[in-house]
Amino acid sequence: MKKLYLVTGATGHVGTVLVSALRARHADIRALVLPQERRFAPEGVEVCEGDVTDAGSLTRFFNVSDYEETTLIHCAALITIASGENARVWNVNVNGTDHVMQKAAEAGIQRVIHVSSVHAIPERPLNETITEVNSFSPGLVQGQYAKSKAAASQRVLEYARKGLNVSIVHPSGVIGPGDLRRRNHMIRTIQAMASGKIPFAMKGGYDFVDSRDVVSGILGCEKGGERGECYILSGHYVSVLEMQNAVRGIVGKRSVRLEAPYGLMKRIAPAAERIAGFFGQKQPILTPYSVQTLHTNGNFSYEKASKAFGYAPRPVHETLLASL
Repeated sequence: MKKLYLVTGATGHVGTVLVSALRARHADIRALVLPQERRFAPEGVEVCEGDVTDAGSLTRFFNVSDYEETTLIHCAALITIASGENARVWNVNVNGTDHVMQKAAEAGIQRVIHVSSVHAIPERPLNETITEVNSFSPGLVQGQYAKSKAAASQRVLEYARKGLNVSIVHPSGVIGPGDLRRRNHMIRTIQAMASGKIPFAMKGGYDFVDSRDVVSGILGCEKGGERGECYILSGHYVSVLEMQNAVRGIVGKRSVRLEAPYGLMKRIAPAAERIAGFFGQKQPILTPYSVQTLHTNGNFSYEKASKAFGYAPRPVHETLLASL
């Protein structure tokens, strides 16, 4: 049977690792790439230029008449930790997802995986475990990225109810290999930790997952996930201090003991973001949102994904090693 994988966001962090995994399976792959990013397109795939915010540009990407079976994996998204509103975040993450799902339904795509985020799921009190939900609302989450992913996830569920065979996966904080374009602020933070540029740790932490485990979860969900169901693809909760000392241990540097309190970092973050912008840094590491996130509930359960398709994240040390 002639099968095609359609991949949006193929030049992004998860998309890069996903395409590599599919190539290892000798799969036929068609990658959707923005015209201005064609030079970053992965090798060994059929490249199709288009923009998810322009439904008309997706026609060729969804021309699957030569294939008996197709799977769409929708990775395209704009991730931001910046303050302020960016209209393109909503346009890409929400309207773009709507366009992609509509085209998939019209083309009769047999299987669809939408890559969302744990940020789309409402936070629970710190002593509670966060599990999957069956509806989403931007009003229940904080930050423009989280709100956009919540709205997009709800639209995807509506397509599932109309019959599209789509499942949603929710990765936690993605680190690990594949960030070839250095857009992942946490990987840049890890590398700064390794270089010794950050002499202290911030109080707080979060759940971080390996990009390779996210891809394993996506492909597992393709086979074992159910239509209209959501699956958390989390990894392990790590405090900033634990992460920093693990990274410093890998590169042979002494551990740090000093932790900057949340209140101090919360006061510093707005100025740090403005200074970074003044010096032309379009993707600063320290922002009010990044500081706040490290003090939210990061206790996510991947039990549902584990039971459905054997999802199991690797030890965090392996992920940190691969992030350097």
